[in-house]
Amino acid sequence: MLGTSDPAKGKPIVFGMLNLENGPVTFPQIREGAEAAADYINEYKGGIQGRPIEIDDCPTDGQPSTSTNCANQIVEKNPLLILGGGDTGSTGSLPVYERAGLAYIGGAPLAPAETNAKNGAIFISLSIGGNAAAAAYAHDELGAETGAVMQVADTPGKFSGNIIKETMEGAGMEVHMVSVPPTASDLSSAAAEAVSSSPDVIYINIPQNCAAVLKALESVGNTATLVGLSLCASPESIKAAGASAEGLYYSEPFESLESGSEEAQITMTALDEFKPSASPDALAVAGFGSVMNIWEKMSEAPAADLEDPSKILALFKEGKENPNWMAHPYTCNGKAVLQAAVCNGAQKMGQVKNGKGVIITNGWVNGEKYLRP
Repeated sequence: MLGTSDPAKGKPIVFGMLNLENGPVTFPQIREGAEAAADYINEYKGGIQGRPIEIDDCPTDGQPSTSTNCANQIVEKNPLLILGGGDTGSTGSLPVYERAGLAYIGGAPLAPAETNAKNGAIFISLSIGGNAAAAAYAHDELGAETGAVMQVADTPGKFSGNIIKETMEGAGMEVHMVSVPPTASDLSSAAAEAVSSSPDVIYINIPQNCAAVLKALESVGNTATLVGLSLCASPESIKAAGASAEGLYYSEPFESLESGSEEAQITMTALDEFKPSASPDALAVAGFGSVMNIWEKMSEAPAADLEDPSKILALFKEGKENPNWMAHPYTCNGKAVLQAAVCNGAQKMGQVKNGKGVIITNGWVNGEKYLRP
């Protein structure tokens, strides 16, 4: 599936990357997906114009001070660009990149700093596009008039939770917010609070604890329809949640890895070959797809641009529609989901059926119509 071996042999092109890998909430699969794509390109696609991709990463912990230190370390290595990761301390890192004249490309945007970065071009939307689409779907297709939103009580959780709340209220729904500490081990009281408002839907905005939340909701007798993040429908999460995950609706910025498309098959095969321990979820695909999109653009660029960081952002900020790996086409004109750096907010909707996440929409869903400018 990956084709004939065509190894890259030239001078490496360095991508810097910061990713959240320490602390109570971590997303190593973003880096793993990106590394799998780089390995695939280096081993089978001849790299970028004959040159291999080298990803220099620095693990962060969600603290802006840590991200600042990491960003300074990365800048010292003279990368061509910054490959987006899951850097929730990005208020500390992004100013460093901007001063260094480095573009921030791709990734899995989890906080407002990335999505509004002047030097950014991001191919998908999670905290905004994904949550808005799922909230809009709950109203438009599931007929929900009331909702309870369970969110993590940290900065990224409150940011994305507010997107869900704004979308639901924009659709005319009544909303009850339930905040959960990021280190909480007993979720029964939060689940009971969500159920107590008798909502039509309960939205689970707790990426690393979906299974525990689902079990807690089942234990308190929940009968509301469940909606959640794509991570709630990862194979690991569904397995851990068991029957309590059944029926859950979720948004997904990518087509299914089981769709049978060529891009899905390449992604799965490359992950299996280069990162077999990686969770094949939306975050891994975000990392993989970011590198594939960058490779496609930079393969067509003048060779001189591959030595000049100041040329990189313009390659993506053309304002025209571009193919997007396993996702809706992206257009970097600053108009997608009301965020300057996000180039696409469209989502698929899925549902957990018989212990497996299944995409249930043929087209793409966008909740932007309910978001206030």
